[in-house]
Amino acid sequence: MSDMAVDGLRAERDAILTIAKGLTDDEWNAPSDCDGWAVRDVYAHMAAVLHGVADPAFMVDMSGGTEAAMEIPVAERRSWPIEQVLEEYETYSEQVANVAAMAQQPPMSETMLPMGDLGTHPMSILASTFTFDAYCHLRNDILKPNGPIDRPQPPRDEMRLRPTVEWMLAGLPWMSEQELAFVDRPIALVLTGPGGGTWTIGPVGDEGRVLVREGEHDAVATVTSSDHDFVTWGTGRRPWRDFVSVSGDEEYTTRFLDAVKIF
Repeated sequence: MSDMAVDGLRAERDAILTIAKGLTDDEWNAPSDCDGWAVRDVYAHMAAVLHGVADPAFMVDMSGGTEAAMEIPVAERRSWPIEQVLEEYETYSEQVANVAAMAQQPPMSETMLPMGDLGTHPMSILASTFTFDAYCHLRNDILKPNGPIDRPQPPRDEMRLRPTVEWMLAGLPWMSEQELAFVDRPIALVLTGPGGGTWTIGPVGDEGRVLVREGEHDAVATVTSSDHDFVTWGTGRRPWRDFVSVSGDEEYTTRFLDAVKIF
């Protein structure tokens, strides 16, 4: 993905900071679309993760699972002033963007990075990982229509959406490994929009995970969605039935879609 993902990460970071600096106290404390988290908690979550990437001494212990680990740093930051939460995000999001830019060139780009239940990936994917994180939290958890904040959404353009989709499809085989263990026939995923394309998912390979390949390869069914909507239903924030059309083996594809969970 190279420089496009870095540009997308920096653009989404700028949008997040612009929106944050215009929030009222009531908006900071409004319930987000993340169950149990206010808007300030979503910012705290993003800041804590970025802090840990920039300085591993502050990395959250994710040995018990990524999602379960996220509550601890958020709870710690609830006593912080908003200004401190925002400063942490601004500081470490810039540092991570700089690291992600450096990681586009070898040997860093080819160095494999273990990421717990998110999988093991080349370091070059870091820019896409955090573009996805920023895009997903801002547009689904903070901004309307799902979140509480009424501000215009930033552009849904290629430099944001292509890296976002790249990370989702790279992580899917790892994050949904057990849930998709039944997959024995290929399913085509067609995403429309600037980050879209066609991919074939499955069957499960020798390592026990589904394989994701570009293009359509003898699929028994086709799932069609927009790239932006894929972020919403692929992360389980809303039912896939509200966004997806299916052709082919519907029973098998329904089982597949019910099992998809990207985080």
